[in-house]
Amino acid sequence: MDAPPIGTGDDSQVPARDWSELPLDALASVFVKLGAIEILMGAGLVCRSWLHAAKLPDLWRSVDMARHKVVDDIFDIFGVSPVEPKINCDVLCAMARVAVDRSRGQLEVFVAKRFVTDQLLEYIGDRSPALKAVVLVSCCGVSNQGFTQLVARCPLLEDLMLVFCPKIGGRDVYEATGRACPQLKRFRLKKRAFCFSAGKSGGEVLGFAAMHELRTLALAGSAVTNDELASVLDGCPRLESLDLRDCFNIVADDALRARCAGIESLVLPPLRLEVDDEDYEYETLCSRDVDFGGDSD
Repeated sequence: MDAPPIGTGDDSQVPARDWSELPLDALASVFVKLGAIEILMGAGLVCRSWLHAAKLPDLWRSVDMARHKVVDDIFDIFGVSPVEPKINCDVLCAMARVAVDRSRGQLEVFVAKRFVTDQLLEYIGDRSPALKAVVLVSCCGVSNQGFTQLVARCPLLEDLMLVFCPKIGGRDVYEATGRACPQLKRFRLKKRAFCFSAGKSGGEVLGFAAMHELRTLALAGSAVTNDELASVLDGCPRLESLDLRDCFNIVADDALRARCAGIESLVLPPLRLEVDDEDYEYETLCSRDVDFGGDSD
């Protein structure tokens, strides 16, 4: 008997797949590849079974709300919205709180851009005792008070990254962070060159000397001097990676190179001209150590 011609079969006899009946573990394996925003705005709203899967705490151990178009559409780095945003900062903060609630205290990594506030960090700190890594990019709504309250509530923090967060900084803040988070292994900081008055440091980087277990330190764009850096190196004897891009007060002389001889990965200025692009800086700093919240040496 000849095979039926292609395309002439009775499609009505092929049973339709009911995606709502997929087992939870299968759904979870798919959802884990999505970002928090995709789950909260899309996949978790499809049907009741998908909503149930979207509430599994394991999905919310790592929450990344930095790389999504709805975040980029809020406003640019100067506070100007290029288009009419689909959702505002309040909605994104509410979504972040939902993500924290769904983690049921298991949140380990939180990454966000632009919309974060002191109040949101307080909410996270009160409900995330296992938090190990925090990345904030262009978060103008976060102050020293909000940041220090977060780190005080999260003593297990191992990884911090601050990119273009103008209201966070100062020697007291960094010293308090070192005291509150004795297991801190990585701190990556990127500031805009014009944030410093006439290139004066004010000694704020001396606060990093209190982070005695640091393995990775990035001070890109800071006004750190050679003498201040020497004090930081004395306080961080286990440092393995040091990034001083755009630190124009640093003189990369033979004495400094000898002082840093034991550091495996060293980036000294001048490397390039200042580029105030938040996504570029975020990806550059991430590329130097992408294992947020992972096991440390």
